[in-house]
Amino acid sequence: MKNSENDILIIGHKGASSIAPENTLKAFQKAIELKADYVEFDIHITKDGKIVIIHDSDTFNATGVKGLIKDMTLDQIKSLDAGEGEKIPTLREVISTVRKKMGLQIEIKSTNLLDKLIHILKEEDLISTSIVSSFILNELLKLKLLEPSIKLGLLLSEDMVRPKLIKRKIVKVAENKFYSIHPPFTTINKEIVDFAHSYGLKVVVWTVNDREIMEKLIGEIGVDAIITDDISLANEVLGRKI
Repeated sequence: MKNSENDILIIGHKGASSIAPENTLKAFQKAIELKADYVEFDIHITKDGKIVIIHDSDTFNATGVKGLIKDMTLDQIKSLDAGEGEKIPTLREVISTVRKKMGLQIEIKSTNLLDKLIHILKEEDLISTSIVSSFILNELLKLKLLEPSIKLGLLLSEDMVRPKLIKRKIVKVAENKFYSIHPPFTTINKEIVDFAHSYGLKVVVWTVNDREIMEKLIGEIGVDAIITDDISLANEVLGRKI
């Protein structure tokens, strides 16, 4: 699947979230400066049909103000402070910031935004360079029907620890021509990674912020990509100079 450690992707979790407020334009700009290959972020849809970047369905953890994204307009959401004066960005704003500088790994958190997402990615010519992931397999299967060429990655939960179950998921997504499987780093080993590779799938692990664990995942287990809060550390482990 890869020729060397230089082929391993570094994916900034919620941007460069160890040094900037997560899922903000500042975090994404920092990820660009640190030369991440991709930036990972979560999407929800507002009451007035705008796709915004925020981890939770509620604004409280990001802003200290309670409110459900689905019940708020974009103007209401933009009035909140997401940290250091940053605002919750829209998908369009993120694309404007990172396009041609990093790839997008978009995690679907809502179940009513697929048409809008595909429309934006097509309009921005980002179908071939983006990865769309989710824990919700049915949403990804719907997305595959809407746009067969899109790269899809199934996220696996931390409680899925039995190798047989993980392998079943691998076979399932391979049959549906997914691009990747995204397990937490705690649940995989070389056998599982090799099994995924045998089905033509990339293995993208989350969320890794420890040097020794990174070294093991890269050198022994053979993953294809690491999602991390600490892009600088991943660069050091891979010997990449900024």
